[in-house]
Amino acid sequence: MRLAWIGALWLLAWAGATPVNAAPAPPTQILQLYSYELKDRAQFELGYRRHLAWHAAHDDKLVWYGWMVDSGRRKGLFVDGTAGASYAAIDMRPDLAGDGADATLNFVSFVHAENVETWELWPVPSTATPLEDHAPTALIDVFVLHAAPEAAMRFEHLLTRLAADRRGSPLSLTWYKAVRGGSLPAYMLVLSRNDWADIERAGGAFSILLARAYGAAPEKIEKLLGAISHIEVESWSYQPRLSLIPGKPLAVEP
Repeated sequence: MRLAWIGALWLLAWAGATPVNAAPAPPTQILQLYSYELKDRAQFELGYRRHLAWHAAHDDKLVWYGWMVDSGRRKGLFVDGTAGASYAAIDMRPDLAGDGADATLNFVSFVHAENVETWELWPVPSTATPLEDHAPTALIDVFVLHAAPEAAMRFEHLLTRLAADRRGSPLSLTWYKAVRGGSLPAYMLVLSRNDWADIERAGGAFSILLARAYGAAPEKIEKLLGAISHIEVESWSYQPRLSLIPGKPLAVEP
């Protein structure tokens, strides 16, 4: 009887240590981006603001940011997107059919839709998440890193190790992993900043930026970037009048 009793206690203890009783993992946060070529910017902005007002009137809980691409291969495009949303939240937006109809009515004729991109937040190496925290900065630099499939795991392992050794960082860096909308595997690093002087403070060159952010020696950064085939970078300027943050009024016309 004593052995059976001890065995029962052991089984209960083992069951309590299994993942069955663990707290569920939080939903994956995604960054969903939509890019447009503008045919008539003035008319687009008027119509897009009307569309944002539709979202506000329908109590949309998702944040909607607007940016202009100021430099890089896609210079001149308008990008809007939502950050910090779950996959389910994208499906649960209010009145999806009405959303599409209102967009068509107000701004679709003034743009050419370029792409839809889905990225998952990679919190481990990120030093800050201003977009997810509804705290956008005036400017962002968007670095897209491409890796060969056989090098992706090595890159992720090396960056995770750099992040583990980090002792705080003065830079606002947010990492994402590509899911849909382009070549895979790919990673996006967003540097949030308020002016051009912030680039000098960040380090200018990409390798120096990473070294400062993670307090890493140059040889470690060289090894990390050795897993990357090529990098593209764009600078985007935040458009407050073309953005909607839940709980805040739509920015007034100037």
